[in-house]
Amino acid sequence: MAISKIKGGAINDDAISTAKIQNDAVTSPKIIDSYTTALQNNPEFSGTEGARMPNGTTAQRANAQGGDIRFNTTLSLMEYYTGTEWKSIDSPPTVTSLSPTTIVDGTTVTVTGSNFQSGVNVSVIGSDGTTYTPASIVRTNNTTVTFDATAAMISGSLDYFDVKITNASNLSATLENALEITSTHTWVTAAGSLGTIYDAGRTGVSLNAGTTYSGGESDVTVTHSITSGTLPTGLSIAATGVITGNASAVGSDTTTNITVQYSAADTSAGTTVTGTRNFSIIQKTPVVTSYTSTGSGTYSVPVGVSAMDVLLVAGGGSGGSGQYSLGGGGGGGLIYRPAFPVTPGGSVSYTVGGGGTGTATNGNKGSNGQNSTWGTLVTQGGGAGGGFDPGNNGGGPGNGNPGGSGGGGGGSPGLATGNPGSHPSTHPTGQGWEYTGGTASQPQQPGDSATYGFGNAGGTGGHDTGSWEGGGGGGGAAQAGSQGSTNSPRGGNGGNGKAYSISGSSVTYAGGGGGGGNNGGTGGTGGATDGRDSSGNVGGQATANRGSGAGGGHYSPGVTGGSGGSGIIIVSY
Repeated sequence: MAISKIKGGAINDDAISTAKIQNDAVTSPKIIDSYTTALQNNPEFSGTEGARMPNGTTAQRANAQGGDIRFNTTLSLMEYYTGTEWKSIDSPPTVTSLSPTTIVDGTTVTVTGSNFQSGVNVSVIGSDGTTYTPASIVRTNNTTVTFDATAAMISGSLDYFDVKITNASNLSATLENALEITSTHTWVTAAGSLGTIYDAGRTGVSLNAGTTYSGGESDVTVTHSITSGTLPTGLSIAATGVITGNASAVGSDTTTNITVQYSAADTSAGTTVTGTRNFSIIQKTPVVTSYTSTGSGTYSVPVGVSAMDVLLVAGGGSGGSGQYSLGGGGGGGLIYRPAFPVTPGGSVSYTVGGGGTGTATNGNKGSNGQNSTWGTLVTQGGGAGGGFDPGNNGGGPGNGNPGGSGGGGGGSPGLATGNPGSHPSTHPTGQGWEYTGGTASQPQQPGDSATYGFGNAGGTGGHDTGSWEGGGGGGGAAQAGSQGSTNSPRGGNGGNGKAYSISGSSVTYAGGGGGGGNNGGTGGTGGATDGRDSSGNVGGQATANRGSGAGGGHYSPGVTGGSGGSGIIIVSY
């Protein structure tokens, strides 16, 4: 028989309106006796009013038994005890949208949805399963949560991330592929000048007008192009944004303005991101510095200059001294080194070599020219021409000296007898000795594909039964010296030098001196001097700052060989 009404605190059929549960807990319920029979016989709740459950904080849970139920005021949720743990009674949150959906480090993302409870947590989950904890998670209200992206999220190679919202009840909602890393393009070079192209650095130009790309997308293709202006002649831009090539020379300082654009095409998204930056390129006409005073010094490299063209010429050798026909001096060794590397803002030590000095002593050769140096580059002084002394059994040091270019050998008339100490051979009485020209000692510059050093041997002196054989011509940078005539009064011609326009006009350097004779040999091109004849016995003096060899003297005893020309250094950038 159902209980329909209980007056005075009894249970009616609409609701338990005045039920009282003692001790504020269900762990050990103590029901007022007047309710007990009714609840046991009809354990059914109905009506419009709520049943009042025990409540308290999480810390106030006590004497839990399986089936206990209470309201947790810390969580603001009903909870029940399973016999092993408390579980909240809740519905999961919902996530409807995120803004923005692309992130970089520090981006604040707003999550919109419902049922975001106090203590809500946010997890960002990569496509590889890695879970990242955002910075600054803030619950604004029941429908809004914000969080900040971190550097860790964008440091890998992931494309997309899920966003998971978890309430304190551990119920959660996940929005898949909700976030994408925003690709970041960073210009390598600041807007403005990409750099200055000096004349010596026109070959192998490399200027970076590109960007570096960061971001998780593996299917993004980045290219660069010129959208405004024109690159200097000889240069082109690659897809990477690097500008390379061999720039053409300019007649005056020139500034070129360009606009470079990058384009990042995302294949999967079907989108393209672009950006531009304005640059300028400065081209300089040659800046030329010449060093003509002999001796040493230090050159200060301008800031921004990393290479320069260098012409380095050593001093020329003197002409031979003594009597009869004497050898011409050899030209100084020569190096022309384009794009020689230097340290911007650094210094280079250098030396300009002097020319060899002739002497008035029979049989002496005079002296070689002095070396010239520029940093690690070294040119050898030109070799002195060979001499002759008829009073020394027709001997004396008649061979030309080795040098950058070798000196010419002395002429040996047939009246000479005996065996001169400078020549190993004997010969029949009445014939002259064959005095050889000096060898070239100028090495081609090591480490530079052996293409930058120049020097040649001196010519052999004339000999035979005549008394007027000519001296050999000194060697030049471009050509060996000629042999003195045999049974003829003609001296050998000096070897030609080499021409360069590094100074702004074409000039020939390091020619060999002409050999002496009754008719002196012609000096090679490059400031060299003719050998002397009977009307001018003293060897001709070579032109200064060309590194040229001096002319050989002729005939009179004690003739002084001419002095060689001093060297020179010319640098251009």
